[in-house]
Amino acid sequence: MQANVALNNSLLKEMYPFSELVEKEVNTLIFPNLASGNITYNILKEIGSTDAIGPILLGLKKPVHLLQLGSTVNNIVNMALIAVTDAQIKSAAMSAKAGSEAEKNQGNTKKKK
Repeated sequence: MQANVALNNSLLKEMYPFSELVEKEVNTLIFPNLASGNITYNILKEIGSTDAIGPILLGLKKPVHLLQLGSTVNNIVNMALIAVTDAQIKSAAMSAKAGSEAEKNQGNTKKKK
């Protein structure tokens, strides 16, 4: 979906009436590569009255959170919030995995008796 369609509700209704985004305010844009993301990020930062948060790297084994040179206190706080949320989600997932493995091991122990 093009960004202009995502941000313009009348276009969105016309082109994607089945979309869950219809009648909702879009707050996230996803780009195909780093260059297009950086261009739009800097444009929105300069002309918009929005908080631009990022860049955020996804899909890595370990969390990575970047701050740009000249980041404001607000940028640092926002990125710290994302880092904490990311750590909490990963910790909960690891706990759930460990719990299910422990239950599985207990089941195997009972079968052996």
